[in-house]
Amino acid sequence: MLRLHELSKVYPHGVVGLRPTSLDLEAGGRLALLGPSGSGKSTLLRLIAGLETPTTGTVTWNGTRLDRLPPHRRGVAFTAQRPALYPQLTVAEQLPASPRRADAVALLRLDPLLTRLPATLSGGEKQRVVLAKLVCGTASLWLLDEPFASLDPVFRAEFRHDLHLLAELSGATMIVVTHDPTDALALGRRVGVLGDGTLQRLGTPEELHARPGNRFAAFCLGQMSLVDGVVCGDEPAERSFRSACGQVVTPLQGVGPWPARLTLGLRPEDLRPVPPGTVPRPGEVLTAGWPVVFAEPGGGGWLVTVARGRTRLRGAWPAGSPPGIGTPTDWVFPTDRCEWFPTL
Repeated sequence: MLRLHELSKVYPHGVVGLRPTSLDLEAGGRLALLGPSGSGKSTLLRLIAGLETPTTGTVTWNGTRLDRLPPHRRGVAFTAQRPALYPQLTVAEQLPASPRRADAVALLRLDPLLTRLPATLSGGEKQRVVLAKLVCGTASLWLLDEPFASLDPVFRAEFRHDLHLLAELSGATMIVVTHDPTDALALGRRVGVLGDGTLQRLGTPEELHARPGNRFAAFCLGQMSLVDGVVCGDEPAERSFRSACGQVVTPLQGVGPWPARLTLGLRPEDLRPVPPGTVPRPGEVLTAGWPVVFAEPGGGGWLVTVARGRTRLRGAWPAGSPPGIGTPTDWVFPTDRCEWFPTL
């Protein structure tokens, strides 16, 4: 087990890289750390790898205090954002002898590359070599800092699949740092959301999808429409939420107390397109006349983004052709599926 206890890093002049953080990761586990640049993700990896000295806290791996050991004695494999290979060695010479070597070469389709030098490889090919080195190595703890940063989007899904298979092949414990929510939710059996040096949320992908916990986590996960607005009405039974654009009005009876400003979170699958003139069913809210600004494939149909002013909604459109850009659309959503966050 990997155990972090109150691990933190404060740089000179009081710059906080990571606030006191504690978490446990079981052997063979896979943790994805999600957050924007400067959130503390890479700092956490570098503290585990020994490339930074912690200000406070401990790092324990299988009962051994790693924070007391130099980096080369920690038995940890760390990969930086850019693939690092020896320029004078061929791909074959980069790979250590290992019982898993043949499987790694086959899985990552490295046979045609074995005689080539790194300077002749593309970014994706270099990344495949780095992954093969991980599998062939002896480290049982992998730390991957933005492993897909150099890849074109068309190759990312393939590499996510490869990384899953490689982790299964080696039995390694893996921490992956990324700013891409798709990568995090696909790769992590657990996902941590980091912001401002703080571990804001930690849970399974299913748990975070169901309950992001706060507005920042919902924003980083990238799935919810986040609609800022205000609370209207003086009496509890009369209180409602009104969006900044004035087009989303939702009752707030029976819940609270609420701050004056709120953010409504709506999942794409909970926004349903309806024909003009539709009367919402009990427990549903209708919002009408939203022009389409974008459509992309997703979930067997389409994900359609509509906007009014600075307010945007992202909803699931059934299979078939999506509406054209600028087409006004009407939507309904169930009030019991709304998520509420204090506005940042």
